[in-house]
Amino acid sequence: MNTIQKIAKNTGVLFLSQLLSYLIGFFYYLFAARYLGVANFGILSFAFAFTGIFSIIMDLGLNSLMVRDIARNTSLANEYLGNIIGIKIILGVITFLIIVLIVNLLNYSQTTIQVIYIISLSIILTTFCNSFVSIFQAHEKMEYQGIGLILNSFLLLGGTFLAIYNGLGIIAFSTIYLIASIILLVYYIVISTTKFTKPRITIDLNFLPKIKEALPFGFSSLFVTIYVYIDSIMLYSMVGNEAIGLYSVAYRLIMVLLFLPGVINNAIFPVMSKLYVSNKNSLNMVMNRYFKLMLLLGIPMGVGITILANQIIILMFGVAYSGSVIALQILIWATVFTFANAAFVKLFESINRQFTITKITIIGVLVNVSLNLILIPIFSYVAASINTVITELIVLTIVFITAKRSGYDINREIIRNDIPKIIAASLIMGIFLWIFKDLNLLILILASASLYLLTLYYMKGITDEDIKIIKSIRGKI
Repeated sequence: MNTIQKIAKNTGVLFLSQLLSYLIGFFYYLFAARYLGVANFGILSFAFAFTGIFSIIMDLGLNSLMVRDIARNTSLANEYLGNIIGIKIILGVITFLIIVLIVNLLNYSQTTIQVIYIISLSIILTTFCNSFVSIFQAHEKMEYQGIGLILNSFLLLGGTFLAIYNGLGIIAFSTIYLIASIILLVYYIVISTTKFTKPRITIDLNFLPKIKEALPFGFSSLFVTIYVYIDSIMLYSMVGNEAIGLYSVAYRLIMVLLFLPGVINNAIFPVMSKLYVSNKNSLNMVMNRYFKLMLLLGIPMGVGITILANQIIILMFGVAYSGSVIALQILIWATVFTFANAAFVKLFESINRQFTITKITIIGVLVNVSLNLILIPIFSYVAASINTVITELIVLTIVFITAKRSGYDINREIIRNDIPKIIAASLIMGIFLWIFKDLNLLILILASASLYLLTLYYMKGITDEDIKIIKSIRGKI
């Protein structure tokens, strides 16, 4: 199986599993938001934001290091998994104690504190799950990760139905996550034991220097996580539950859309890591193909959701969340920039330039936090949405410049020929949506997507090579 076929197979497997997982998760998310209401949903969202930042303490970049090194030498699997599990047990205890200390020093309600405790335990277990996922990714066996994603979504959906049926409150909804994490961890342990390597707990002093090597991954993840969640934390502290509830609905929707680059990232990272040591010309080609694909998906998505945001929010969450419409219309453009950025992030990680991403992410965090401090007290969650877009644009610009200086430049044909055609086809699609925006939402989405693809094909914005790759991926799905 050649490189393109491997990427296509793993992308197809993850795409289907994550698509199904997100479809199932959509109903969980929808029912939870409607049932809990804006204020309680805001508390749950804040708990995830708060604990999500601390979860990085448990990982320190070890999972990414594991994927990179085991992809190059699979015989390292047993050594890496055993040591990382041992290290994470210690880090897990430290993480939970830090969370307990901080929440008791801050003036949070008892309900909020209880939810944070439960979610933090779930997050800690999830970091152990991710260690096993790293083993699957390094061996390019994404089907086991896919099954885990679907299993987790079914557990959350089933738990949600039980909680709603029995009239339970926000504490019960938090506990659903903890139970699902326990069951998922058991599944991953069984798969690792029977298919790859038997997990064991060990701490080899000779392995500890690897922590230093992993730290650039960890710092990058830390600042990415801060950037993802800092809006919610600041909104909760500066404005209140309802603001974060309205913001979170829009933010969660755009996070769902990030499953597309996420799927390709997981499939392409091991391949790019190998190409760095074997064929750097092919590495540059893969990066350019990835970049173009993200533009093909991201730009029309931005146009379409901007026009259809009102229908999407009201249909999914009801009139109570109508304030989320403006947030979604703004935040979707941050997602477009994130799509464009995805190829470069994985490029730098695969060429051992993790710290480059860390430095760029730090700049993004500083910009985002500064803008939030100034504008959130005045414009609430609308300011948080605009600040996110500005930050993503700045980060993308810096990444472009850094990649070019590193010798990995975007093909000029993409800039001169492909991007203008993608924009033109997206605008034609947008005009169609604006004219017929009162039609059935599903019909609009299908019709506009077809119009976009046909227009782009007519403009020759999709090449024969692009079609071959798409067919290859489709054949593996």
